[in-house]
Amino acid sequence: MALSRPLAALAAASFALVALSATAHAGPDKPALNAGDERAVAYDKNVAIDHPDACTVGGLTGTTIAPEKFTFTGGEKQQYLNITAAPAGTTVTGVVVKGSDAFNVYLAAKLGPLPWEKLRSPDNNGGNIPGISHWYACGIVTEQPPGEEQPPKEEQPPTSTVTSPASSSATTPATTVTTSPNAPGGSEELASTGFGSAWLLGVGATLVAAGAAVLMVLRRRRA
Repeated sequence: MALSRPLAALAAASFALVALSATAHAGPDKPALNAGDERAVAYDKNVAIDHPDACTVGGLTGTTIAPEKFTFTGGEKQQYLNITAAPAGTTVTGVVVKGSDAFNVYLAAKLGPLPWEKLRSPDNNGGNIPGISHWYACGIVTEQPPGEEQPPKEEQPPTSTVTSPASSSATTPATTVTTSPNAPGGSEELASTGFGSAWLLGVGATLVAAGAAVLMVLRRRRA
Protein backbone atom coordinates (compact mmCIF):
# COMPACT_ATOMS: atom_id res chain seq x y z
CA MET A 1 0.00 0.00 0.00
CA ALA A 2 1.49 3.32 -0.97
CA LEU A 3 2.15 5.85 1.80
CA SER A 4 0.21 9.02 1.76
CA ARG A 5 2.07 12.09 0.76
CA PRO A 6 2.13 13.53 4.30
CA LEU A 7 3.68 10.32 5.71
CA ALA A 8 6.23 10.12 2.93
CA ALA A 9 7.28 13.70 3.51
CA LEU A 10 7.60 13.04 7.26
CA ALA A 11 9.79 9.99 6.69
CA ALA A 12 12.06 11.89 4.34
CA ALA A 13 12.43 14.72 6.82
CA SER A 14 13.30 12.30 9.64
CA PHE A 15 16.00 10.62 7.54
CA ALA A 16 17.54 13.95 6.63
CA LEU A 17 17.55 15.01 10.28
CA VAL A 18 19.33 11.85 11.38
CA ALA A 19 21.94 12.21 8.65
CA LEU A 20 22.54 15.86 9.53
CA SER A 21 22.89 15.01 13.22
CA ALA A 22 25.47 12.30 12.51
CA THR A 23 27.47 14.66 10.35
CA ALA A 24 27.42 17.35 13.02
CA HIS A 25 28.72 15.01 15.73
CA ALA A 26 31.49 13.50 13.59
CA GLY A 27 34.86 15.16 14.16
CA PRO A 28 37.13 16.30 11.36
CA ASP A 29 39.12 13.53 9.70
CA LYS A 30 42.71 13.14 11.00
CA PRO A 31 45.15 14.06 8.25
CA ALA A 32 47.14 11.22 6.75
CA LEU A 33 50.64 10.71 8.11
CA ASN A 34 53.33 12.49 6.20
CA ALA A 35 56.89 11.33 6.85
CA GLY A 36 58.17 14.51 5.23
CA ASP A 37 61.20 12.59 3.93
CA GLU A 38 61.19 10.08 1.09
CA ARG A 39 63.88 8.08 2.89
CA ALA A 40 61.56 7.42 5.86
CA VAL A 41 58.32 5.57 6.63
CA ALA A 42 55.94 7.18 9.17
CA TYR A 43 54.10 5.27 11.91
CA ASP A 44 51.26 6.57 14.05
CA LYS A 45 52.03 5.32 17.55
CA ASN A 46 54.50 5.68 20.35
CA VAL A 47 57.82 3.88 20.48
CA ALA A 48 60.92 4.24 22.63
CA ILE A 49 64.32 2.63 23.11
CA ASP A 50 63.09 0.62 26.11
CA HIS A 51 60.03 -0.84 24.37
CA PRO A 52 60.03 -4.56 23.49
CA ASP A 53 59.35 -3.76 19.83
CA ALA A 54 61.94 -0.98 19.62
CA CYS A 55 63.98 -2.82 16.97
CA THR A 56 61.24 -4.81 15.25
CA VAL A 57 59.06 -1.97 13.91
CA GLY A 58 59.38 -0.88 10.31
CA GLY A 59 61.63 -3.75 9.26
CA LEU A 60 64.36 -2.98 11.80
CA THR A 61 66.64 -5.72 13.13
CA GLY A 62 69.29 -6.04 15.80
CA THR A 63 69.42 -4.45 19.21
CA THR A 64 69.00 -0.87 20.37
CA ILE A 65 71.90 1.59 20.24
CA ALA A 66 71.75 4.67 22.46
CA PRO A 67 72.30 8.13 20.91
CA GLU A 68 75.46 8.77 22.92
CA LYS A 69 77.22 6.02 20.96
CA PHE A 70 77.04 8.18 17.81
CA THR A 71 78.67 11.39 16.67
CA PHE A 72 75.82 13.74 15.75
CA THR A 73 74.37 17.24 15.82
CA GLY A 74 70.79 18.33 16.45
CA GLY A 75 68.49 15.67 17.86
CA GLU A 76 66.19 16.14 20.84
CA LYS A 77 64.18 19.38 20.87
CA GLN A 78 65.50 20.15 17.40
CA GLN A 79 63.73 19.63 14.09
CA TYR A 80 66.59 17.74 12.46
CA LEU A 81 69.19 15.13 13.36
CA ASN A 82 72.54 14.81 11.56
CA ILE A 83 74.58 11.65 12.21
CA THR A 84 78.21 11.79 11.11
CA ALA A 85 79.71 8.66 12.70
CA ALA A 86 78.46 5.34 14.07
CA PRO A 87 79.99 3.23 16.85
CA ALA A 88 82.87 1.01 15.78
CA GLY A 89 82.27 -2.71 15.44
CA THR A 90 78.54 -2.25 14.78
CA THR A 91 76.43 -2.47 11.65
CA VAL A 92 73.55 0.00 12.01
CA THR A 93 70.29 -1.30 10.52
CA GLY A 94 68.20 1.83 10.99
CA VAL A 95 67.27 4.94 12.97
CA VAL A 96 63.98 5.83 14.70
CA VAL A 97 63.08 9.54 15.07
CA LYS A 98 60.04 10.32 17.26
CA GLY A 99 58.18 13.61 17.47
CA SER A 100 54.61 14.64 18.37
CA ASP A 101 52.30 11.61 17.96
CA ALA A 102 54.27 9.66 15.35
CA PHE A 103 57.75 8.50 14.41
CA ASN A 104 59.81 7.94 11.30
CA VAL A 105 61.79 4.77 10.62
CA TYR A 106 64.92 5.22 8.50
CA LEU A 107 66.43 1.97 7.22
CA ALA A 108 70.19 2.13 6.78
CA ALA A 109 69.97 0.51 3.35
CA LYS A 110 67.91 3.46 2.17
CA LEU A 111 70.04 6.08 3.90
CA GLY A 112 73.23 4.94 2.20
CA PRO A 113 76.69 5.72 3.54
CA LEU A 114 77.32 8.22 6.33
CA PRO A 115 76.79 11.06 7.00
CA TRP A 116 73.01 10.89 7.43
CA GLU A 117 71.68 14.41 7.40
CA LYS A 118 68.32 16.06 8.16
CA LEU A 119 66.62 13.06 9.74
CA ARG A 120 63.27 14.19 11.19
CA SER A 121 59.97 13.09 12.69
CA PRO A 122 56.68 13.09 10.68
CA ASP A 123 54.60 16.24 10.19
CA ASN A 124 52.19 17.02 13.03
CA ASN A 125 48.45 17.53 12.57
CA GLY A 126 49.06 21.09 11.52
CA GLY A 127 51.41 20.02 8.74
CA ASN A 128 54.50 21.38 10.49
CA ILE A 129 57.77 19.70 11.47
CA PRO A 130 57.61 19.04 15.22
CA GLY A 131 60.64 19.03 17.49
CA ILE A 132 62.26 15.64 18.03
CA SER A 133 61.21 14.17 21.39
CA HIS A 134 63.70 11.29 21.27
CA TRP A 135 65.59 9.06 18.87
CA TYR A 136 67.64 5.88 18.85
CA ALA A 137 69.13 3.38 16.43
CA CYS A 138 69.22 -0.38 15.93
CA GLY A 139 72.17 -2.46 14.85
CA ILE A 140 74.13 -5.69 14.94
CA VAL A 141 77.52 -6.13 16.58
CA THR A 142 79.88 -7.34 13.87
CA GLU A 143 82.19 -10.29 14.48
CA GLN A 144 85.47 -10.89 12.71
CA PRO A 145 85.08 -13.61 10.03
CA PRO A 146 86.97 -16.88 10.67
CA GLY A 147 90.39 -17.00 9.06
CA GLU A 148 90.77 -13.25 8.90
CA GLU A 149 94.01 -12.01 10.34
CA GLN A 150 93.65 -10.81 13.89
CA PRO A 151 95.00 -7.35 14.64
CA PRO A 152 98.31 -7.48 16.52
CA LYS A 153 97.97 -7.22 20.23
CA GLU A 154 99.88 -4.57 22.06
CA GLU A 155 102.96 -6.14 23.56
CA GLN A 156 103.58 -5.58 27.24
CA PRO A 157 107.16 -4.66 28.20
CA PRO A 158 108.97 -7.64 29.78
CA THR A 159 109.45 -7.56 33.51
CA SER A 160 113.14 -7.80 34.45
CA THR A 161 114.31 -9.16 37.79
CA VAL A 162 117.86 -8.19 38.74
CA THR A 163 119.55 -10.39 41.34
CA SER A 164 122.82 -9.22 42.87
CA PRO A 165 125.16 -12.23 43.46
CA ALA A 166 126.91 -12.52 46.83
CA SER A 167 130.21 -12.92 45.06
CA SER A 168 131.45 -12.51 41.54
CA SER A 169 130.39 -15.36 39.30
CA ALA A 170 133.23 -14.68 36.82
CA THR A 171 135.66 -17.58 36.56
CA THR A 172 139.35 -16.84 36.04
CA PRO A 173 140.93 -19.52 33.89
CA ALA A 174 143.58 -21.51 35.75
CA THR A 175 147.20 -20.79 34.82
CA THR A 176 149.76 -23.61 35.01
CA VAL A 177 153.16 -22.41 36.22
CA THR A 178 156.18 -24.59 35.53
CA THR A 179 159.11 -24.04 37.90
CA SER A 180 162.61 -24.90 36.69
CA PRO A 181 164.88 -26.63 39.25
CA ASN A 182 167.69 -24.53 40.69
CA ALA A 183 171.01 -24.89 38.84
CA PRO A 184 173.70 -26.58 40.98
CA GLY A 185 176.74 -24.74 42.27
CA GLY A 186 177.40 -21.06 42.65
CA SER A 187 175.19 -18.32 43.89
CA GLU A 188 174.42 -17.17 40.41
CA GLU A 189 172.26 -19.14 38.01
CA LEU A 190 173.85 -20.08 34.71
CA ALA A 191 172.04 -19.01 31.60
CA SER A 192 170.47 -21.84 29.65
CA THR A 193 172.27 -22.36 26.33
CA GLY A 194 169.92 -24.87 24.95
CA PHE A 195 172.55 -27.69 24.83
CA GLY A 196 172.30 -30.88 26.91
CA SER A 197 175.28 -31.88 29.21
CA ALA A 198 174.79 -35.67 29.30
CA TRP A 199 177.03 -36.36 26.31
CA LEU A 200 179.87 -34.33 27.85
CA LEU A 201 179.79 -36.55 30.92
CA GLY A 202 180.01 -39.62 28.70
CA VAL A 203 183.04 -38.25 26.84
CA GLY A 204 184.77 -37.36 30.09
CA ALA A 205 184.24 -40.84 31.52
CA THR A 206 185.66 -42.37 28.35
CA LEU A 207 188.76 -40.17 28.53
CA VAL A 208 189.30 -41.04 32.20
CA ALA A 209 189.06 -44.76 31.41
CA ALA A 210 191.49 -44.39 28.51
CA GLY A 211 193.97 -42.53 30.69
CA ALA A 212 193.80 -45.21 33.35
CA ALA A 213 194.48 -47.89 30.75
CA VAL A 214 197.54 -46.00 29.47
CA LEU A 215 198.95 -45.69 33.02
CA MET A 216 198.55 -49.40 33.62
CA VAL A 217 200.40 -50.24 30.39
CA LEU A 218 203.29 -47.92 31.30
CA ARG A 219 203.59 -49.40 34.78
CA ARG A 220 203.79 -52.91 33.39
CA ARG A 221 206.60 -51.95 31.02
CA ARG A 222 208.61 -50.39 33.80
CA ALA A 223 208.23 -53.37 35.98
